[in-house]
Amino acid sequence: MAIKLINEREYQKRLKEITKLHSYSVDNSLKVQYSLPVLKKAGQIFEVFPPNNKTKRLNAGSCYPNSVRRMNEGFKYVEGVIISKDTDIKISHAWNVDSDGKHIDFTIMNTHEYEYNGLIIPSEIVYEVGEKNGHIWYCCLPYIKVEKNKNFMKMVRKKVHKN
Repeated sequence: MAIKLINEREYQKRLKEITKLHSYSVDNSLKVQYSLPVLKKAGQIFEVFPPNNKTKRLNAGSCYPNSVRRMNEGFKYVEGVIISKDTDIKISHAWNVDSDGKHIDFTIMNTHEYEYNGLIIPSEIVYEVGEKNGHIWYCCLPYIKVEKNKNFMKMVRKKVHKN
């Protein structure tokens, strides 16, 4: 599986749409809309925990820069859609994974109230999106696509033809 950016024309179209709605603080539905097809193809449901030490909590409402900050401290970056277990409201969101594979949300402390569907995004993609967006740490999923590894597919075809 390979995670890549979508073509430049579509990227700029989505960036313009999301940026415009972000200025009115109503961009969540569009981010969710663009994220769900990627998550359907490659996302996973993760059990996510708040940090052990409450002083490690970062700014509420700033999940993307919070997660990038932790990525710079050695954590992996995860982005996805969380769903409130009470209201079924979908929220575009980012969190992290530590070196032991434990998923940690440094932004939301009541993680047990949400179902987390996400994708670990390589740091190169996170940085590339940030750079393309004017060095603003914001969502990545609306700007990526997931492709099956061509070599993997060749191996599968060879095995099928052998049998």
